Amino acid sequence: MKNIYITLLSFMFISINAQVGINTITPQKTLDVNGSLYVRQQMRTGGTSTVIGSPGVSGQLFSVVDGVSDAWKTVQIANGTGSLSLFYLNTTKDVTGIQFIQTGSTGRYDLNSSFTTSTDTSLPNWAYINGTTDSFNITRTDNLSKAVLSFQTTVQITRGAGQTWTTGSASYACGIFVSKDSGPFLLKAVRNDVVRGEVGAYRVFNLNVTLDALAVGAYQVKAACTNRNLGNTTAGTLTTLGIGRAVNAATLNSDMAQSTMTTSVLQTY
Repeated sequence: MKNIYITLLSFMFISINAQVGINTITPQKTLDVNGSLYVRQQMRTGGTSTVIGSPGVSGQLFSVVDGVSDAWKTVQIANGTGSLSLFYLNTTKDVTGIQFIQTGSTGRYDLNSSFTTSTDTSLPNWAYINGTTDSFNITRTDNLSKAVLSFQTTVQITRGAGQTWTTGSASYACGIFVSKDSGPFLLKAVRNDVVRGEVGAYRVFNLNVTLDALAVGAYQVKAACTNRNLGNTTAGTLTTLGIGRAVNAATLNSDMAQSTMTTSVLQTY
């Protein structure tokens, strides 16, 4: 009895210019594989006919260097708890802002308190700076993720209707509110300040906060501000306060007064 063996090589095609195609009859490179590639041991690059190429070292990535050649590249991982890396970066802005014409609450602000809008001077009268709203997702389950929020705006004062003061002042507060998985917005950071001076005086306000140990979920962040003491109506010193808004066009415009918030999300690599 004779055994007959037939080897089928229909999957491999060799063109006359020494290009080899696997599962293709029109290879585009020296070796053109139309399908999956399974490397059981090392993959080397950068070699010559006399020098064996480099297999790279642990932790390196195989990358296109200049659009033509490929090489092993070392990726720098940020130092810190769990080797945190930047997963999200975005800046939002608002050119509308908010305006207050009455004195509000001068009381304290509590962490995780709810967003409130009230004419009761015993309660904060928060107002969102709507354009600074941002959202991001946390996907790591190790509770090491962080979000770094940087809010900046411009605060200006001017005379209220019928007022004649030459030097005035106004106190205010701005905070960051955070919602998780469509839950309520809760206060996570706050800072109060004062602007004083002549009609049209203004100053820049900054608030930076790091949210630590974030659990998996969908988050929304918003900046909001509230009025504190704007003067005394009876004494003729009541001040109009603009936050992220120009209330006196002689010294400020909407572009100069705009608010921004930058959100950076760090998760473990």
